[in-house]
Amino acid sequence: MKYIFFDIECACVYKNVAKICVFGYCVADERFNILEKEDILINPNGKFHLTDRRGGEGIVLPYDYDDFKKYPDFKKFYPRIRELLEGEDKLVFGHAAVNDVRYLNLETKRYKLPSFSFRFADTQVLYMAMTESFDRQAGLESLTQIFEIDYTPHCAADDAYATMRVAQEMCAREGCTLPELLTKYDIRAGRIENYQFSNCSSRRRAAYFAEKSRIKRERGEKRSRFNNFVYGYRVKPQTQEFAGKRFCFSRSIEEDFPLARRLVKEIVRRGGKYSFKLSGCNTFVEEDGDDSVRRETVQKMFEAGQIHEIVPLSAFRASVIPEEE
Repeated sequence: MKYIFFDIECACVYKNVAKICVFGYCVADERFNILEKEDILINPNGKFHLTDRRGGEGIVLPYDYDDFKKYPDFKKFYPRIRELLEGEDKLVFGHAAVNDVRYLNLETKRYKLPSFSFRFADTQVLYMAMTESFDRQAGLESLTQIFEIDYTPHCAADDAYATMRVAQEMCAREGCTLPELLTKYDIRAGRIENYQFSNCSSRRRAAYFAEKSRIKRERGEKRSRFNNFVYGYRVKPQTQEFAGKRFCFSRSIEEDFPLARRLVKEIVRRGGKYSFKLSGCNTFVEEDGDDSVRRETVQKMFEAGQIHEIVPLSAFRASVIPEEE
């Protein structure tokens, strides 16, 4: 079996247009011996408007842009690229590969060429599955630093080579072959066929986000219950101890409905009010040891004088509920 690692650079990318200017690839055997490595320069038949993955300016390709006019367009190189990528004896890899697969799909439509048909895996998806770092996408440059791999960013053939080296290092760390690594971490290959494509995925990532979604939903339900209570709780104050004070809680306190409800009752009973917005409070009650992003905002507001007091939950709870039931 041959391993095909590829990377694509485009002169410009829009919603339904991706004008490919470089197709870089690296072919290796099952021991990661390099059999071929090349940049295929392609005339994009259009102007260069280079952006990063998020659409920001700043990418500079390590080529002379005027040279691209000397080469044939994508239609000329299509048979060669298709021969490289297609075949049951090949395992195709990219980094954030679905982006490059999308570019290939758009170019075949642009030039009215038959759809590509191949399966592909993704070193980014594989690395996240191995490290269980699903909340942050690992860029190729970051992985080359982690694995101490030298390469030239945005030189497509070198990106393809770096992708191969990342795959090689992951195999070495796990002590297995590349197909075994995919099986071990339950990676499902992406696929392109009939101008439709699906992304490479991992069961661990799917399970992680399903659990994260469940937790988020339950937290939302808890906060909604607390919100409904606060909006509907109307009683006359019995004292003016908290007159002029507008309280707000850490999210974790709001989600503990029995405790939060009891605290709000005491706040209202003593003449205070509860605010769901930080901008509407002057006293913030925090979970002991809170290190959330919201806590950072509260600290800045406290230093600016917008919040007058930050009270630990343990101290506040003891002061308003002295006798625990």
